[in-house]
Formats: sequence, structure tokens, C-alpha cells
Amino acid sequence: MTHWLQWQLFWRSFFLQTGWNFAKYQNLGLAFVMTPFLKTVYKQKKDLPSVLERYLEGFNTQPMMASFCFGALARQEERMAKAKTLAEYRERLSEWNSLKRSLSITTASLGDRLFWGTLKPFTLLLALFIWLALNINFFEPVPQQTLAPMEVFGACIVAFLAFNAVALFVKWKGISLGYDAPNNGCFGLTQFDWNKTIYNTKLFGMLLAMGLLLGGLYYFLHDLELFLGLKFITRAIIVLFFVSISLMTRDLRIPNMYLYMAAMLIFNIVYLF
Repeated sequence: MTHWLQWQLFWRSFFLQTGWNFAKYQNLGLAFVMTPFLKTVYKQKKDLPSVLERYLEGFNTQPMMASFCFGALARQEERMAKAKTLAEYRERLSEWNSLKRSLSITTASLGDRLFWGTLKPFTLLLALFIWLALNINFFEPVPQQTLAPMEVFGACIVAFLAFNAVALFVKWKGISLGYDAPNNGCFGLTQFDWNKTIYNTKLFGMLLAMGLLLGGLYYFLHDLELFLGLKFITRAIIVLFFVSISLMTRDLRIPNMYLYMAAMLIFNIVYLF
């Protein structure tokens, strides 16, 4: 795969979710991403429609980790194009179908754990910690503070850049690793210790959370009258309520998104009063 082709797949990968649908999920996005590569493998335009039909079948994975699928499918597509007999082509087609299905499941599992389950909450904690370090005390009402716009938005920018730096690196590197990986290299996935990365990030996030918790306890405990006030007790009960409910959402069959929306609405109402 040439450097230019990798750039094309990388750029198009940002549109993987554009054609998302309930029938076949990311199939339109996958076909869009892979089209430049397929055009180089199949020079005759008459071959493309039948090839694209395979990419328009169901496909669904974590968007950042999908790049490993792009690279691995591209390598397998080259092998199929070079098949000398019909039997050899069918064998490699079967391998292509198995690869597409199994790799999409693996990358979805890893990506959900890394990006949605670890990196997103970590960058949120990072932003909150930066605000606290800059003396933006979110335990006090806003009118009592003088907030500099750069300080307020600076933490958000740092969190945004931290998340996307990892996402862009995985998006770019995954294409070449998936394409160049040897047959026993799990399509480039073994180049990173994902479990260790997730564990260390969660550990660091727990340290940040403990720092925020200690900061909050100090703020309320150094003023006992404030700590025993009705506002603090009410807010503490509401937080504990939503934490408890979040542990039971699966059993209660409540979508987490609805719970988060309800929590944000109630937190804002309570904060205003």
C-alpha cells in the first residue's frame, strides 16, 4: 500500500459513520473508505460493482479501531485478486468473510473499552482537575468567582486534544499495521498491549478522581456549617441516588443515555436553586 493510498483511507475513515443505518450499520461507510484502494486492485471498472457488493454487507465496529479492519481487508483483497483458480479464489473469499466478521468484533470490543470506557471519562476528569489546579472552584457558585475565558476553555481544549491525539494515532497507524502484519500477527493488534494501556489509564484516572474527591471534602469540611447545610446534603443525596441507579440500569432495562440526560437536567435545576 502506497503512502498516498493510506492517506486516502485515513481521510475517508472520518466518514465511516456518515451512512450508518439500522439494517447494515457501517456498510456504506466501509465501501466509501475502501473504494480508492479497490480501484487500484481492480483496474477494470466492470469488476468493481461485484466487489463493492461484498463491502455493502453488514459491518459494525468501533470507529477509531476500524483502521485495523481497513488494512487487513486491503491485504486480503490483494490476495483474492491474485488467485489463479476459482477454487483458490473461493477459499480466499471465505477467509475474507471470516476476517471481516471476526476482526470487526475484536476491534469493537477493544475500542469500546479503550475509547468509550476509559479515555473519554479520563479526559473529562483531566479537564476537571485542570480547572481545580487553576483555582476554578466548581464547588462555589459562579457569581462568586472571576473566571478567565482562557482558563475555562483551556481545560476543555486540553481534554479534547488528549482524546483526539490517541484517536488519530490509532486511526493512522492501524491501517499500516493491519496491512503489513504477518499471518500470525493478529492483523497488527498485538503491536500494542491494550490491556495494560487500559489498566494504566484507569489507574491514573482513579488518582485524578481521588484528588477531586479530596479537594471537595476539604472545601466542605473546612467550613462545617456549609458541610451540614441543606444544599450540600440535598446534592449529596441526588448524586448517591444516580450512582446507585446507574449500577442497576441493566436490570431495570433503562438506557444509560436516558439516565445521563435525567441526571444533567436535575443537576442543573438543583444548581440554579
